[in-house]
Amino acid sequence: MTPADAARAEAAAPPPAPARSMTRSAVRGLSWSLLGALGQALLQLVSIVVLSRLLSAEEFGTAVAATVVMGLAVVLGQLGIGPALVQARSLSGADVSTAFGVATALGVVLAAGLFLSAPLVNPLVGLPVDSPFLRLLSVVLVLGGLGSVSLGLLQRSLRFRALVLVELSAYGIGYLGTTVVLASAGAGAAALVWGQVVQALVTAVAAYALVRHPVRLPPWAETVRSARRVLGFGSAYSLSQLGNWVGLNGDNLVVTSTLGPAALGVYSRAYQLLVQPANLIGTVADKVLFPSLSRIQDDRDRLARAYVLAGSLVALLTLPVSVLLFVLAPEVVAVLLGPGWTAVVVPLQVFAVVLLPRTAYKISGSLTRATGAVLGGAWRQWLYAAEVTLGCAVGSAWGVRGVAVGASVAIVAHFLTMLVFSARISPGLVGRVLRSYARSLPVAAATAAVAWPVATALRGAAPDPVVVLGTAASGVLAAAAALLATRRLFRDELAVLATARSRPANGV
Repeated sequence: MTPADAARAEAAAPPPAPARSMTRSAVRGLSWSLLGALGQALLQLVSIVVLSRLLSAEEFGTAVAATVVMGLAVVLGQLGIGPALVQARSLSGADVSTAFGVATALGVVLAAGLFLSAPLVNPLVGLPVDSPFLRLLSVVLVLGGLGSVSLGLLQRSLRFRALVLVELSAYGIGYLGTTVVLASAGAGAAALVWGQVVQALVTAVAAYALVRHPVRLPPWAETVRSARRVLGFGSAYSLSQLGNWVGLNGDNLVVTSTLGPAALGVYSRAYQLLVQPANLIGTVADKVLFPSLSRIQDDRDRLARAYVLAGSLVALLTLPVSVLLFVLAPEVVAVLLGPGWTAVVVPLQVFAVVLLPRTAYKISGSLTRATGAVLGGAWRQWLYAAEVTLGCAVGSAWGVRGVAVGASVAIVAHFLTMLVFSARISPGLVGRVLRSYARSLPVAAATAAVAWPVATALRGAAPDPVVVLGTAASGVLAAAAALLATRRLFRDELAVLATARSRPANGV
């Protein structure tokens, strides 16, 4: 059997896994995804520490402004094709090759459009008319189209170890290696842009090397049928993702257009420090939950139990982190970013308050996609986009701090909206989720009761790194003690975490 034949056989819809097998695969996937997220978080931490000392706030803001536009083009270009392959109940080789052809063609077309329109778009995001960054980033659109199908197939087959290797290689070798070398050489904002190009290249090449899916299009009639199947889900998903893009970038657009690139550099640093723990927890859960929930999308009772359990785990992990991030914001900024970034402290504290809702709405997004309710999720993403844009526009009158407050209010509103929408699968689900969150409040309270006085005592008497380590260690110990005292409330959660510590099986 050739590699292409093997890929076709694998793509042709793996049979539904038994409940116990699916649970084991999901938990082992959680192990690999958590390992990958920890690795990427470490690499991103190195990136933050090093690049914040090599680049100015204005250079960061310039690169972020260009990346915002590129991100919009990526959403439009991929049309949710990768997630459509994950969500599909059955999948043929023709579906895979058609999806690859469509994704590649869209990537090329949109890359050409971005390249040609760059002089018109640049001033809209605060860049000079002749800035080369958008044209350079157009290459990412082509590479994203080439890699989206391979990544989707890896996720569909629950090959989380392979996904981890791809992502760590792409970020470590591609982004971090490129940006640090170029920034050290004085490339400025261009270092960040080139880093994204190389990261996209490594991702596309590595993902395809692991999957080797069919790329030759089937006969025209079959291509049309496959395209309709794939794009039926993918186009609705893209509508949702487009709203998500506006929600995630509306604040950046408001900041760069009203306050300038330097303010955007400060704001983006604060937001990136928020998304480090949010992505570490939320993205891991999403990568495991989406394909796993897709396999049980017709069993509403199991869906509801999995959703509540995932939400409880998220709360148990994020609430203590939220407390520590709020208490230690001045020292975290000083240690990670350096002395020139004190303006980041207050926005970071604002964002720390909404770490749980910022992470938890990813769980609702996984459920929405897994059950195919992407149209219902799409308009809610657009509502979130409007809330973010309006909140940040109003808050911009008070500078970066005001924008952070406006964005945080929008995050809470979106979390509640998605929670209510998720409740359609089971009566009383909202109450069950909120009660699962409430169980973690004593753990958070214990963390705060210990961390705050320890940080206060250490400030002025010890260097910033010692304050961070001492306070974090005491807070973690307090959280662990509170969890031990209330462990009967977390039997299912602790069982999942214990299973996740077991060695992942080969092939996952």
